[in-house]
Amino acid sequence: MSEDSAIKKSKSLLEKTLGLFELNKIDRDIYSWTGKNVGWARIFGGQVMAQTLIAAYKTVKEDHHAHSFHSYFLRPGQMDKPIIFTVDRIRDGKSFTTRNVKAIQEGEAIFSCSISFQKYEKGFEHQIDMPDVPMPESLLTEYEIRQKISSDIDKDLLPMFLKKRELQMKPVEEMDYLNPEKKPPYRRVWLKPEGELPKDPVIHKAFLLYASDMGLIATANYPHGVNFLTKNIQMASLDHAMWFHKEIDFNDWLLYAIDSPASGNSRGFSRGSIYTKSGELIASCTQEGLIRLWPE
Repeated sequence: MSEDSAIKKSKSLLEKTLGLFELNKIDRDIYSWTGKNVGWARIFGGQVMAQTLIAAYKTVKEDHHAHSFHSYFLRPGQMDKPIIFTVDRIRDGKSFTTRNVKAIQEGEAIFSCSISFQKYEKGFEHQIDMPDVPMPESLLTEYEIRQKISSDIDKDLLPMFLKKRELQMKPVEEMDYLNPEKKPPYRRVWLKPEGELPKDPVIHKAFLLYASDMGLIATANYPHGVNFLTKNIQMASLDHAMWFHKEIDFNDWLLYAIDSPASGNSRGFSRGSIYTKSGELIASCTQEGLIRLWPE
């Protein structure tokens, strides 16, 4: 495949993902997504998070911007079935606005979230420093790393293992997929869309929220020497929270610095800080996920 063809294919992947964010208005504060048969059954958690954020944005004033997002994954969602999004206008204040959004599929809630919006205002500012890591230009993409070991991957798992993404990911520390060793629960990875996002700042926030669900809970597996290829491993997101500290330009590289402070009772807890290349902290997130290793 030529480089130009690869770029066109990458852009089409991004366009397909952004197409998932397009909602239809049914009535006041009620929106729908039609569902798509894309070759896999389960809805990716980042998708429904992005969709609920966009649904909430459709009900707030233009000068109010999302600053915090708190959510729960209630049931698995199906890609080929429609989703109804209902927005509850909890509060409309001068400075802050609050929305609760519920995603419903076949009459049952699969996801719920509470989102707070705020008008911009000046105040005290500080942040923790960005980790000292190599810049993305010097690193391999995750896809390139996986290609190097693809001949050792089970043929049944290969399509999933080499699946092209709408997002470039360049890990600072390369992962040993085949023989994961126990190591401290830290992961740093650079992220950038495969293609150009539109100028709409809501799309940039929604796509960052979408991307933040990639690899967050997996970091909780590092101290235990397991990963998604481990036999009989079960992982699922339980909740997800995100705080937007600054305006976001996701058409450039962002560093996703993840750590996992604790795990227990079949749950892993992880948190992430997201920085620009210049070291500005623009967003933070946390997630707790189910992690079970079933006996053979």
